[in-house]
Amino acid sequence: MPKKKKIQRKSIDKIKTIPKPKASIEELQESRNGGQIALRGYSYQFLYSCYLMLSCKDENTVFNLEGIEDIDKIVSTSDEQKTMHIQLKYSENKQDASFMKSVLKNFLEAYLLDKNRAFKLVYDFSVAKGHLSKLVNNILDSDELQYWKATVDEIKNENPQWNWHQLDFDDFISKISYENIKKAVLAERVEVALIENYDITTDNIKLFANSIKMFCFEKMETRSAVSLNDLKHQIELVKFDISKGAENPAHGWIEKVNFNELTDQESNYYEGKKAIPMDIVKGLPVSRVLLEKDIRTSVNNYMVTVIKSSSGQGKTTLALKTQYCLQKEYTPYQLINCSDRGALRHIVEYFHARIRLGEKPLILIDNLDAHLSEWNQLVQLMQSDVKYNYKILITSRENDWYNYAGDLSNIHSMNIIKPMLSKEEAAAIFNTLQQAGHIHPKIKDWKHAWNQIADKKLLIEYVYLLTHGEMIAERISSQMCEIGRNETGSIKFELLRQVCFADVCGIRLPTKKLLRSLAPRTFYDIGQILKSMTDEFLVHISQDGDYIEGLHPVRSRHIVEYLHEYYPLEETAYNITKLADLQDFSVLFSHYPEFSFDKESFYSDVVNEWWNLEDLKCFVSAIRGTFSGSVMQYFKNNEELFNEANNRGGLFLIATEVCPFAQFREIDESVKTLEQMKEIVPNN
Repeated sequence: MPKKKKIQRKSIDKIKTIPKPKASIEELQESRNGGQIALRGYSYQFLYSCYLMLSCKDENTVFNLEGIEDIDKIVSTSDEQKTMHIQLKYSENKQDASFMKSVLKNFLEAYLLDKNRAFKLVYDFSVAKGHLSKLVNNILDSDELQYWKATVDEIKNENPQWNWHQLDFDDFISKISYENIKKAVLAERVEVALIENYDITTDNIKLFANSIKMFCFEKMETRSAVSLNDLKHQIELVKFDISKGAENPAHGWIEKVNFNELTDQESNYYEGKKAIPMDIVKGLPVSRVLLEKDIRTSVNNYMVTVIKSSSGQGKTTLALKTQYCLQKEYTPYQLINCSDRGALRHIVEYFHARIRLGEKPLILIDNLDAHLSEWNQLVQLMQSDVKYNYKILITSRENDWYNYAGDLSNIHSMNIIKPMLSKEEAAAIFNTLQQAGHIHPKIKDWKHAWNQIADKKLLIEYVYLLTHGEMIAERISSQMCEIGRNETGSIKFELLRQVCFADVCGIRLPTKKLLRSLAPRTFYDIGQILKSMTDEFLVHISQDGDYIEGLHPVRSRHIVEYLHEYYPLEETAYNITKLADLQDFSVLFSHYPEFSFDKESFYSDVVNEWWNLEDLKCFVSAIRGTFSGSVMQYFKNNEELFNEANNRGGLFLIATEVCPFAQFREIDESVKTLEQMKEIVPNN
C-alpha cells in the first residue's frame, strides 16, 4: 500500500492592511473617540448605581460600589448573608453571543470561590438573534445549554488553575439574571425614586438628584460601601442646606442670573446703557468672536478671570455672554455685595452648599467698587475652603482695579483680559449690524464711523453711532435742548446733574434722599418727573426702587459736561456728598481728582459741613478715596514719563522722589536723587 504523502500546511502570512491616512483634522478628531465611548459606559454604570440604591427599601441592604463587580448588593439577615454581583454593560452596537464570554468568565471566577453568590447582567444595547438572545430571555433548550457549556469549557481551558471541581453548570446558569434598562430613562427614574421613597416633593428635586450623584461618585472613587442610612443622611444634608439658605445673610448678596425670563418689553439696549441678561438672550449685543472665545477659554483654564478696561468697552456684556454660553456646564450667579470682610464666610458657605448640591457656580463680580472691595479675600477663602467646581468672573474699570485689586500674589489661578475695540473688530461689528438691519440710514460705511470714535475707541460710542446715525454727545445735546423747553426742565436738569455726576464717580444715589432734596424746588410731582425720565432713557431706578443711577458712565459723562458748561461743577460735587451713602464715600472722593474745579475751596466746604470729632468715619473714607484718586490722576497725567522711566530702569527712583513723604519740611530736607544723577550723567 503506497504511503500517504504528508500534506504540509503552508503558513500564509496575513497581509496587514495599512490604514488610510486621515484626510482632515476633523476626521482625526472623530476617529479618536475611545475616551468618549468609555465615558458613556461609565455614566451608565454611575446612573444605574444611583437608581438601584434609591429604589431599595430594605434597611438590611448594603451596596459596595466598584467591588468584585461594578455593584455588589449584599442583603444581611440574622440567618444569612446574600450577595449579588452586578455587572453593567453599555454599547451603541448590537451584541451577539461572543460578547458574553468575558461576562461569564468574571462571574465564574467568583462562583468557583463561593457557590452561594448570585449574578446579574444589566445592559443597554441591542441583542442579536441567536444564542445571546435566548440566554437573556431564559429560553434554554438542550441546544442552547450545549452551546453555553462549550463556552464555559473554553474558559476552563484558558484558566486551568481555577477550582473547577466546584462547578455545577446548571446551578451556575440558574444564578444569573438579566435586566435590560435604557440609559435615557435612568436620570428620570432617579428622580422618581427620590419622590416615591424619600418623599421629595419640592421644586428642588434636581438638586437632590445631583447631590446623590456626587455622593455616589465619591463612593465609587473610594470603593466604599453605601447603606440606606448613608443615603438618608445625604438627603437630610441637602434638606438642611436648602432650609438654611434664606437664613444665611449671603442670600441677600447673591443673585442667580436668569437667562430664561424673556419678555415682550422693547429693549433699549442700543440707547447706550448697560447690558442685562434679556439683551443677551435676544442676541442684541454684537458678536466679538475672538474676544468671547478668549474669555471662555480663560474661564475653563483659570479659577479667576478679570475683564479690565475703561468704561464703554463692553465688559458687562462680555461677562454676561460668557455666562450665557457656558450655562450648560455652569450655574450663573452674580455677587452684589462683599464689602464686609467679617461676613465673607457666609458667601463661601453659600457657594459650598450649592456645589454640594451638584452645581458648578460661575460667579460674576461686575463693576468692581467699594461694595465689592473684599473680593480678593473672598477668592483666597474659596481657594482654601472650596477648591474646585466653581469659577469667578470679574469686570473692572482701570481706576477701580487700582483701588480694589489687592495683593494679587495670593491668588493662585488668575488671568486678566483687556478688551479694546480694534479697527478689524469695528469692521466686523458693522457687517454684523448691517446683516441684522440695525445700521442707521445715515451710516454708509464703517470707516467713516470708525474715524469719528478712533481717538477713544469706545465700543458703546461706536455701536450708538452705527445704530442712531449720530454720536451720543449729539443725542444728549438734542435731548437737553428738548428738556430745556419744557416747564419741568430746570428740576430735570438738577436731577440729571446729580445722578449722572454720581454715575461718573461710580456710585448710585439713594432715591428717597434725592427726591427729598429736590421736592422743595418744584410744584410738580417729583415722582412723576422721575418716571418720565426713566421712560426717556435718561436714568435707571433699581429693581427695589431704593437707588437711582445713570444708564452708563460714558453717557452720563456727556450729560455732566453739557449741564456744567455754565454751571459750577463743584456745586454738584458738594451736593453729592450730602446724598451719597457713607459706604460710597471712598469711591466718590477717589474720582474728584479727575475734575477741574477749585479743590481747596471745595474741600474746605466739605470739612466745615461734616466735621465731627466724635465720628470721623466719613472723613477717613473721604481721605482714603482722595489719596488713591490723586495718585492715579497723577499717574495718568504723567503716564508717558512713567513709561519712559520704566524703559530706562528708573521707575523706582521716580516713584521714590515724587512720593509726598520724600520731602521733610520740618527740617528743610528732601530726596534729590534725580537732581544729583542729572549732574553726574547729564545726557541720561
